[in-house]
Amino acid sequence: MKKYFVFLLAIIFTSVVAGQVMEGNKKRTRPFEKIEQLEKAKLIEVLDLDEQTAIKFFARTKDHQRQMRDLMDTRENMLKELEKNLKEKEVKDNYYSDQINKILDIEKQMSLTKQNFFKSLNDIFSPHKIALFTVFEYKFRREIAQSLMGRKRPED
Repeated sequence: MKKYFVFLLAIIFTSVVAGQVMEGNKKRTRPFEKIEQLEKAKLIEVLDLDEQTAIKFFARTKDHQRQMRDLMDTRENMLKELEKNLKEKEVKDNYYSDQINKILDIEKQMSLTKQNFFKSLNDIFSPHKIALFTVFEYKFRREIAQSLMGRKRPED
């Protein structure tokens, strides 16, 4: 228990220092940083992670999140471009078909990226822990979404 407490303290200390550096540089902090910190702390507890496993897991998770963010940004840009072109009368139907297919391809890539991420966890977690993580991720994201929308969480 002591090592988890020390690890959590290290994470909190690092985030506080990073936050002060960010404020000092007048850079905008990410809006969901505190939620991410809460998620990390809960994951350490739920998955009963030791320090080395936590480092590997969170490094892999960070890389996965970056890949997903890049794909989502690409998809968003494509959708914005599609929306802009919908207002123009001179665009051909085959353009729309191509754009829709490209967006669907991005969504396939997102699904494959997530699938590959979960498969990559096999070398650090047992199938039981991967299942715990899967359920945790689903419930945590649902709770956050419901909190942001102001709804009460249904009892499980």
